[in-house]
Amino acid sequence: MPTPDDPEVTGQAFVVALEATPPASLLPDRSQARAASLVGDVTVLDVLDLGPDAFGHPAAVAVVRVDSRDLIAPGFLDSGEFRRDPSVASLLRAGAHGAFEVELMGDGIPAGGATGLDVDQSNDSVLLGDVMVKWQLEAAPSPAPDRLRALAGSDTVPAVRAIVTWRRADGTRCAILTAADALPDASDGWTWAVELVRSHARGEEVDAITPFARIGTMAGRMHVALASAGVSTWDAADIARVQSGCLANLAEATNAVGGAEGDRLRARHSRLREVFDGLQSIDTTPVIDIHGDLHIGQVLSSPLPDGGTRLAFVDFDGSPVLPPEERSARQPAARDVAGMLASIDHVARVVNHRTPGLDPEPARAWIPIAQGAFIDAYQAVLSDAGLSNLLDERLLEAMVVDQELREYLYAVRFLPHWTYVPDAVLTDLFPDDVARES
Repeated sequence: MPTPDDPEVTGQAFVVALEATPPASLLPDRSQARAASLVGDVTVLDVLDLGPDAFGHPAAVAVVRVDSRDLIAPGFLDSGEFRRDPSVASLLRAGAHGAFEVELMGDGIPAGGATGLDVDQSNDSVLLGDVMVKWQLEAAPSPAPDRLRALAGSDTVPAVRAIVTWRRADGTRCAILTAADALPDASDGWTWAVELVRSHARGEEVDAITPFARIGTMAGRMHVALASAGVSTWDAADIARVQSGCLANLAEATNAVGGAEGDRLRARHSRLREVFDGLQSIDTTPVIDIHGDLHIGQVLSSPLPDGGTRLAFVDFDGSPVLPPEERSARQPAARDVAGMLASIDHVARVVNHRTPGLDPEPARAWIPIAQGAFIDAYQAVLSDAGLSNLLDERLLEAMVVDQELREYLYAVRFLPHWTYVPDAVLTDLFPDDVARES
């Protein structure tokens, strides 16, 4: 006869409780804006029994479907009612559990109450002890598990503690959870890099170059590690698809951006199109697993006891503008490199824009020097590994320009005042004497 702690009995109890739970209660409090569109019934797809929590409550993580969305619901049962609780991550046990696969590294995830972190609306990030736990809100294909698995043990990412995936009935592997050490007193690049370059622009005695060379070294090591999973080749048709995407972004941006910024963008339309037309001369290029959304905000800086700093890359979920299925696809290393080159430029634009009375020239002059330090260090790592061919420099200009067009579109859709950043970049890259009316 089954006992109350039998996994089958626990699973059945969770099914009953979850199907009676309002959809909004399946999401964390800070994601309630998403809940407004959840109006259908809850259907339980799978349950991973985690055993009892510290208070004896049955705990589990479930994948449930609401309105064709597969939501991830970690929590416990209290008097037969489901309570969402991300801290049940500490109860994970390594191994294959049906369609779930749990990998634990190091000491795993410590027990204790979860401290919520408002860092990304696409997941539920919490701090458990000294570990950052990221529960995905929806079960979907993601590059994060494979990327973190390949980089675990390297100095490019915080120490990985756990990876949990779930396999759909069609065999598709979906991300459920990733966890890694939290870096103490860490700040992302939109804080530390902006403060550093602002100090440099004010004439203070700071080293505003070495950190970006270090990032170049890290990016090189990351790509070498990711390339160990294999290097594929894109042909002319693949590159034509990239060109088509770039031209679509150009068309949308030139139509959507208004005011003087839009006028300056449209004045450069022909020159920008020429950059993208240059992609037609490329017939093949190597592609590897990449970060997919590499920019200065993905670089954490944490102080060390000796007065130095630890730098680390985070957030390997891929580009948020791509469908989940495409985020795991191999791409040119140039996409990551272009993203970082662009964001180095953006740091200086932010400094000048947000610092009244600052002479803009020191920060502007800093841009090519920091970019050069980044790319030199990156290429040195590839060269030492015998993989210099991973970076196809023929793609860089087009991908940098495309990144700026994406910045325009981001501004139009979500953050209008951000338009000043791509406007400043493209105005400097393509000054009036080379801009031609379309």
